[in-house]
Amino acid sequence: MSKMSRKEETKNNLLDAFWELYKEKPMAKITVKEITDKAGYNRGTFYTYFIDINEALEILKASLMPDKEMIINPFMELKKNDGTIIEPIEGTNDYLKKNGEKIAVLLGPKGDPGFVHELKARLREIIISYAKDLEIKEVEDFEYVIEYHVAGLISLYQLWLEKGQNIDEESLGHVYEETAYKGALSVINRMLNDIR
Repeated sequence: MSKMSRKEETKNNLLDAFWELYKEKPMAKITVKEITDKAGYNRGTFYTYFIDINEALEILKASLMPDKEMIINPFMELKKNDGTIIEPIEGTNDYLKKNGEKIAVLLGPKGDPGFVHELKARLREIIISYAKDLEIKEVEDFEYVIEYHVAGLISLYQLWLEKGQNIDEESLGHVYEETAYKGALSVINRMLNDIR
């Protein structure tokens, strides 16, 4: 095993130990000693990789940020297919399968309040950059529409995760599609008038 891979393994072990503790208790109650004991290292090892526990959290959050391709592909498809996205949440579902537990905790009531803001800022930055590359005329208005859509999408997944993924991905996809294409008020009106 190369020296670099051993370093990466140690850093990952420390991050995993931190995560296990973060799931169980508030950030303010986690100590470096607990992290290193759980990971099987001494306290000094932690400081080789991180300035403090906050940096460990920031590194963990940064690893959860979606990549540009996942964010831009639906917009490219929307433009190419005259306003239709064929697989609207496929990339998002893969992303959630990989990172769902961590996202659920970070978005949850005991998670990091800043994570939602950082996630929205990342998504907005990617999408607005794409819009500017296309040279769309209404970039300022577009940014507000994107904020509305992104906030709704994050909240949709947040609720789904909080409810233990109580409906299947396909049903969630249908809820998203209908709301995205028809608008929330139209869907709410349909549901209110669809009496049993």
